[in-house]
Amino acid sequence: MTKEKRNGLVVIVVLIFPFLFFLGCLISGLTSPTPPLNQSLPNPNGYDDFVEAGKMVASDTGNFDEMNEQQLQSLSDENSNALQMARAGFQKQSRVPIQFSEVYITSHLNDLANLKRLAQAFAAAGKLNEMENRPGDAAKSYLDVIHLGNESSRGGTLIDELVGIAIESIGRDGLQRISNQLDAKSCRESAVALENLDSQRQTLNEVMQQENDWSHKTFPGIRYEIVRLMTYKSLLPAQAAARRKFNQKEVKTRQLIIDLAARAYELDKGSPPANISDLVPTYLKTIPQDPVTGTNMIYSPR
Repeated sequence: MTKEKRNGLVVIVVLIFPFLFFLGCLISGLTSPTPPLNQSLPNPNGYDDFVEAGKMVASDTGNFDEMNEQQLQSLSDENSNALQMARAGFQKQSRVPIQFSEVYITSHLNDLANLKRLAQAFAAAGKLNEMENRPGDAAKSYLDVIHLGNESSRGGTLIDELVGIAIESIGRDGLQRISNQLDAKSCRESAVALENLDSQRQTLNEVMQQENDWSHKTFPGIRYEIVRLMTYKSLLPAQAAARRKFNQKEVKTRQLIIDLAARAYELDKGSPPANISDLVPTYLKTIPQDPVTGTNMIYSPR
């Protein structure tokens, strides 16, 4: 083969390969099965209670951390019915009712904002309990925030999970702040509650699958493959960032579980545990796992 023919062949391959790749993706989109369009929702759905409770939240909750005791009392009184409705939602199964529409995410943003305000209303109740020197009650309010973050994102897309992570961080930060003020009973109960919540959370792989299903159903057939190709480069960094946030959330939550259990152990026995295995099974069901390495979390006695 002459040099000119070889160069010509290279040019043809370079020009035709993107077309063949794109054509292959289109064929794959046409032949691969589309996820079923029906979405199984619990009835009654606790998520509906969370959304309605979020709409009921009165006043601006965003600056609750700067309020004095009187302001927090007034805010908690205003939002007592909303918090009661949200707690009723905790007693039910919850799942985000996804709509397979291109405008779904935009129309969903208002619900997500209301859920965050609901979380702040719970945290405001916790802050009031702190000021009234009732750390045990404050811990319960902060656990409610974490519970809300878990359940309000279940079954949703990536944006639901990211908002859930932000909500959980509000409750976790509050609980971490008061952990050294809790008695042995409250520490033990908080550790058990947090361990249960952590074991029941959806995995990131489930979230990613739900995100993919939403895209597949919203942009069926060829449109799905076109959208996937157009967003591929931007989607990878977004997914990597979401994975980092998810892993960070799990590490911080599981470290707090260990800290609470270790404090309960120390208050009961007069000295901290020598190692993390001392906490199982009385204070912890199992040793928490590092989500990145899959190995046991580390406990360092103070």
